[in-house]
Amino acid sequence: MSKMYLPDSAPGPTMSTRAPSPRSLAGLKIAVLDNGKPNAGVVMVRAAHSLAARTGATVSLVTKKGPQGRSANAAIPMARDVFEQLLAEADLVVTGAADCGSCTAYSVQDAIELENAGVPAVVVTTTKFNPVATTLSANFGLADTRRLVLPHPLGGTDEATLFDWADAAIDDLIELFTASGH
Repeated sequence: MSKMYLPDSAPGPTMSTRAPSPRSLAGLKIAVLDNGKPNAGVVMVRAAHSLAARTGATVSLVTKKGPQGRSANAAIPMARDVFEQLLAEADLVVTGAADCGSCTAYSVQDAIELENAGVPAVVVTTTKFNPVATTLSANFGLADTRRLVLPHPLGGTDEATLFDWADAAIDDLIELFTASGH
C-alpha cells in the first residue's frame, strides 16, 4: 500500500536509522530522560541503576525533559538545553514513559532525535501502548526504535512491583542497546 500526499502538504518523515550499538556497555554513561508521567522516573531510574550494576556502566544523568531539566511536560519535545546536555553527558539514554497518547508520541520523537545524533535511546512503554509506539515509530521515520515494553500501568503501581519489573527487564535492555537492529 503506498501513501499519497497532497501536493501542498508537508513531506513525509525523514527516514532514520539507529545509532551504532556498542558491543559492551562497560564504562558507558547512561542517562534517564523523565517525561514526568507517574512512576516513569521510578521505574527508569531503577532500570538504569540495575543495568549499570550488571554491565559496568554508570548512571551519569537523571533529568526531566523541560528547560534546565527542572520540569517535565510529557506532551512536548525535550528542551534544547536538555538535548545538548544528554549529548555531552550520556552514551545511552533511557526515556519515557510512553504510556498515553501524546506522551508516547513525544517519547518516540525524543528517542529518534537522540538516535539521529548518534546516541542509542530506549523508549520505555507499556503493553497497552506498545502498538501505538510501534505505529508512531514507523510514521516518524524509525520503525525499529528501541522499545522496552513493561506491564501496564506504571502510574498507580507500587514501587516494589515497579522495581521488580525494572530488574526483570535488564536482559532486554542489554539486548536493545547492544543489538544492531532487527
